Amino acid sequence: MSGLEEIPEEMSGLEELPDDVFEERQRPVKESSKIKMVAAMDFGTTYSGYAFKLIGIENHKNIYVKSWNEEAGGGCLPSEKAPTCVLLGANGDFKSFGYTAEREFSECEDPKNWRFFKHFKMILHRDQGLCSNTTIKDSNGKEISARLIFTHCIKFMKDDLMEMVERKKVDTEFKTENIRWVITVPAIWEEPAKQFMREAAREAEIEGDNLLLALEPEAASIYVKEMNVEVHTDMNQSRLSAFSPKTKYMIVDLGGGTVDVTVREVLRDRSLKEITKASGGAWGGLHVNQRFYQFIEDLVGNKLMEKFREQHPTAQLDLERELEQKKRNLTGDEHNRILINLPGELIELFEKTKGKSLSDFATSSGRYREKLEMKFEKLRMSLDVTMDMFKPAVDSILRHVEELVSDPLTKGLKNIILVGGFSDCKIIQKAMREKFKDFRVVIPQEAGLAVLHGAVLFGENPLIVSERVSPFTYGTRQLRFFQDGDPPEYRTEIGGVPYCKNVFNVLARGGQTFRVGQRVTTEVSPVKPNQTVMPVNVYQSNNPDQMYVDDDCREIGTMIVDMPDTTGGLDRIVDVSLAFGDTELHVTGRDQSSKEKVSVTIDLLKNN
Repeated sequence: MSGLEEIPEEMSGLEELPDDVFEERQRPVKESSKIKMVAAMDFGTTYSGYAFKLIGIENHKNIYVKSWNEEAGGGCLPSEKAPTCVLLGANGDFKSFGYTAEREFSECEDPKNWRFFKHFKMILHRDQGLCSNTTIKDSNGKEISARLIFTHCIKFMKDDLMEMVERKKVDTEFKTENIRWVITVPAIWEEPAKQFMREAAREAEIEGDNLLLALEPEAASIYVKEMNVEVHTDMNQSRLSAFSPKTKYMIVDLGGGTVDVTVREVLRDRSLKEITKASGGAWGGLHVNQRFYQFIEDLVGNKLMEKFREQHPTAQLDLERELEQKKRNLTGDEHNRILINLPGELIELFEKTKGKSLSDFATSSGRYREKLEMKFEKLRMSLDVTMDMFKPAVDSILRHVEELVSDPLTKGLKNIILVGGFSDCKIIQKAMREKFKDFRVVIPQEAGLAVLHGAVLFGENPLIVSERVSPFTYGTRQLRFFQDGDPPEYRTEIGGVPYCKNVFNVLARGGQTFRVGQRVTTEVSPVKPNQTVMPVNVYQSNNPDQMYVDDDCREIGTMIVDMPDTTGGLDRIVDVSLAFGDTELHVTGRDQSSKEKVSVTIDLLKNN
């Protein structure tokens, strides 16, 4: 319980909270003057990478991006990113990350002696149930702490990045306080997921004062705003100049797991203002891959596919890479069919198990006869079947973007910019251009690196985004005098006086714009004279006009307010201030009587 609802003795101080108090505050990060390097990690569902920029050092003014070509070897997609996967030993010790983890796992004699993890980031996208003890399953179905796996990823990239800096032979010494770390997160993540990522970073030895979380589409918007970048327009290339003030533009970040959309406006001082709250969904490229994979599994049979995965992990990896490459660069043959190279091990296993060739089965089956054919280990799929794989994701993306461009807040919008790895997909590009002919739909060169480059720029100047929109309505539970129209079930009497419990004390409304540094202040008092710590529950709702703590809202965490001086008994008040203008929620506290700062923490990861 919040404690704002149980003490009748001080209702005079709680029944009518003062109007929201807005104050300027400093970001809880190191001063920019102390920063000698910005190091950013783009932590993706399918691929991850990192980059850094040295600050104030001659001959090192560029953004350096890690190249994974050596680790990738042959047969991999050229990219400055590595697969987001981790390999642990049977005892849980860290073994490897990325391409090396994939290769070592696929080449091991007995996969059951290893613990392999991939595509685990999506666990943080779920709306409820995330806690510090959340677990994920490895390739063998065994559970392990999710935070441990995230920590391994962050620590590997951190250590590898520092080795890369050393190889640059920079003539300066870096101390912990000289490095500002930036980790990207989807804008549609809720606050508990952001805290989860921050705690994983702390366990990877990145201190909180040195870390910023960058919202992925926002980072891309920073990159696009400032850069003169090459873009693809239809079949041609042109140059997208830096945007001038008053320009509105949309960023559609098409990632592996999620699609994040943001609309920004360039202000007169060239800072960015968020026009609409962060939005999107789980419509990323990974879901298309899964539909392709499911089609093949339905073709050969679930049990046979499971046997293939167990007996031929290297061939399984080759199949996954083939599907990823075809998804990005779909080109049909002279009959407009898509060709997918199936592993010879899978074809051989099918023939051995079924007693007939996969080619004969495909052509004789009524279910598949008109959809595909097999020839020389190549699966030839009709265009209709291929488009079917993309349809759920494409339809969701088009529908969502259409809703945003129809919003009066986005009036004047002309540019829709596609970034992220999934933006390379020709089907997505074509669908967007056909649907939004009145807009300029562009794809920057190296669109998959836009978020990473933008994260570095954000770390260099965290105030480059000056205004953000609250994605939800946030509040606490409050007790006040009962009023006409209040639900009778919320009526309670204290000392003969009727009160209304479960009142939603609004701190921020969904869709409300906040300046960076702007905070909202509410009062917190103890429920017992000798109480030294006051817990206050925080609630979230999609309704900007939420009035009561009911089924339309949910608890997302608890603020813990320190009140060590019990001299005032029940007459103590702490002003708790919450900042909603940053990329994550921050809280501070000040004793109303002594004016001294008090510790206020917020726990968004309760162990359920």
